[in-house]
Amino acid sequence: MTEQKAEVMQRKVGLFEAVAMITGLVVGASIFVLVPTLVGMTGPSLFLAYAVAAIPALFVVLFEIQITSVLPVTGANFVTATRVAGPAWGAIISFSAVLALIASNILVSVGFGQYVTAFIQSFNPAFTINPLILPILCVAFFALLNFLGVELAAVVQSIMFVAFVIGMIIYGIVGSANYNPVNMTPMFTGGAMMFIVAVVLASMSWAGLVALADIGGDVKNPRRNLPLALVLAFIIILILYVLQPFALVASMGAAAVAKAGAPAVMLDAARLMPGWGIWVIFIAAMGAILTTVNALTWSAGRDLLAWARDGLFPKAVGHLHPKFKSPDVAILIVLIMEVVGICLAQTIDKYALAAVLSLAIIQIVLAWCVLRIPKKLPDLYKKAIIKFNGFWRWFTFIGTVITSGFIFLMGVVLDMMDKQGNPTQVPWVVMVFLGVLLIGLIWYIVRKAYLKSKGIDLNANLNKIADATLAEAEEKLSAS
Repeated sequence: MTEQKAEVMQRKVGLFEAVAMITGLVVGASIFVLVPTLVGMTGPSLFLAYAVAAIPALFVVLFEIQITSVLPVTGANFVTATRVAGPAWGAIISFSAVLALIASNILVSVGFGQYVTAFIQSFNPAFTINPLILPILCVAFFALLNFLGVELAAVVQSIMFVAFVIGMIIYGIVGSANYNPVNMTPMFTGGAMMFIVAVVLASMSWAGLVALADIGGDVKNPRRNLPLALVLAFIIILILYVLQPFALVASMGAAAVAKAGAPAVMLDAARLMPGWGIWVIFIAAMGAILTTVNALTWSAGRDLLAWARDGLFPKAVGHLHPKFKSPDVAILIVLIMEVVGICLAQTIDKYALAAVLSLAIIQIVLAWCVLRIPKKLPDLYKKAIIKFNGFWRWFTFIGTVITSGFIFLMGVVLDMMDKQGNPTQVPWVVMVFLGVLLIGLIWYIVRKAYLKSKGIDLNANLNKIADATLAEAEEKLSAS
């Protein structure tokens, strides 16, 4: 019993830090990295694409509100999937989650390298650097930060969150004030099909909403703060996602945005604002991008910890540093996978697509779990502050299946498209995604057989709630 209690995470994250974590994770993956690419696809209508992409995100908020209210613990999504949908599904979505988290972090760290390089070149055009160096340094720094403990990671996250929200609002106001009607026509430059494609890729930008549940073991008063943080973050993100793409295209023009690439907002700010404007936007961009890297590292480490607690991964993966109480081995594993992914040097839209496909499956499985939670986890459900009735559980499930299922199918079609929009390409991202799911299933089967030879029933572990997880769900929930 003493050993299990030692694994319990320390609740040091308040409501503001939780909002900063989830908002920073979501926003950083889109506004400063994907926007120019998506503008090239659909033109001035991109701000509408981000608004439409909020519809599936709304269903994510609904099912995560129920999950975090019932199971406010480390790795809550995995714990819920294994106990409600079944151990095999838990293993499959675990590997899918790894792909989503790692692909997202690679995407944003590469964007970080592009932004820093473009910023330095605005002062010194001759500056060059190997494109792998800055992304690798970025993920390594935040791996170290998370190793040093959740309290430090939360403080840094909050500071960067404030910086990027203020900067984005300033730019949104200035860019909108320089609105040029000519820049907003034609609205749908790529037609209906490319608008739908932009919606599918923009939906990836809401992906971080799922990740908040995985840090449930770190949050104070989690049955209140986790659902509230989801609602507040959704509102903030929606405002920023509509405001910034509109301001950028309205002031700069779709063609110029697409040509400028990742640093488009910074270049537009330099054109519209006084000399300090470029610094405001650079700091905002760095805040948005780096909060994503920090939060994804934070979340991914907690996922691996939850898997190790239940025996799906070796116990060593769930080791907590004796001083910092951080999942040090898990963070190291995440770092290694990120460095390997960065070195593969794929285009950012491929990483975005991998994350979209992975998250669509995760979201459908978790929505199904919410439908069955009252029957499968009745004791924990009784303790929830928020309890959906039958109508809302079915509404959430059906809405998630329709929206996430459509996004998944469109992602498959997108992976087959060539530059002319014809489905002639080999869908390599889909094949990698399916391969990852197959590896997850094989790992589960092999791991179960191995543990059985040692006299351990993996399915029994995955069907009950681990002692450390129960401790997080039952203890210290009243902390302020």
